[in-house]
Amino acid sequence: MVENIFKPENVCAILVTYNPNISELKDNIKSVINYVDRICLIDNSTDEFLQTDIMNFHSDFNIHVISNKNNLGIAYAQNQGFDWAIEQGYDFFLLLDQDSKIEEDTVEKLLSTHKLLSVQNKKVACVGPLAFDRDKTENSLYNNYGLDDNKVIEVSETLSSGSLISKEAIKEIGNMEEDLFIDLVDYEWCWRAKNKGYSTFIARDVKLAHRLGEGRVGVSRFSIGIPSPIRHYYQFRNTLIMLRRPYVPKDFKVKYAGILPIKFLFFLFFSKPRLLRIKFMIKGVVDGFIGKKGKYS
Repeated sequence: MVENIFKPENVCAILVTYNPNISELKDNIKSVINYVDRICLIDNSTDEFLQTDIMNFHSDFNIHVISNKNNLGIAYAQNQGFDWAIEQGYDFFLLLDQDSKIEEDTVEKLLSTHKLLSVQNKKVACVGPLAFDRDKTENSLYNNYGLDDNKVIEVSETLSSGSLISKEAIKEIGNMEEDLFIDLVDYEWCWRAKNKGYSTFIARDVKLAHRLGEGRVGVSRFSIGIPSPIRHYYQFRNTLIMLRRPYVPKDFKVKYAGILPIKFLFFLFFSKPRLLRIKFMIKGVVDGFIGKKGKYS
């Protein structure tokens, strides 16, 4: 046990897993376990051996484990975590993905920033970190928020992993939208929060090692993330669904109305397995236009 560490009361980490690398997952759990009051791990794994290994985390790490025995989507799993944490009396929730690793002062800084904003009468949806690619360097940020001079900045949306959310915000804004299943779940929640008078913030002095998809490919001056083939379905479908919602920012709508055709062509010609990716993209476009939600079927 680490001595003289900052351990805020009433903070529950909500960690969602899906067929993870067990060794990496254990390292990531060790990075957070001493800095929160409890960890609630919700497992969406489909591999029975991994399900068994993760269930043993209950005794290995003294954390609460919920095993779904199937992939029910990140939104559903996060909502399970919220429900359990609220029942147990926790006031703050730290959302984490299985591949996210935090620094020693992450929770302390996020909580301090949240409280400072609250004292300033800000209606805080969540406070998130600057995320960077854990396979590269801390300079490989996922966005340009790091270029801002302010310690805390207000943003339209942020990744769910590494975000600190209060119980009050969940009760006022609502849970994650389960029918989206995975992609844009975090963004939609931030946009819905904004529509209800809440703001999303980034603490620039907090960095989070994170991983997105299966890597990135450089094209001219741009970098395109390479997801697993089935993720194309959710990305295309959910983006088209978001384009029709009035509370979604116009900047997002304009940007992604142009990006989707470019991505379709890029994955059509430059990324394998092409036929499988095409199948999921076309299905996502069709279901996005007709408004079908839920798990791919």
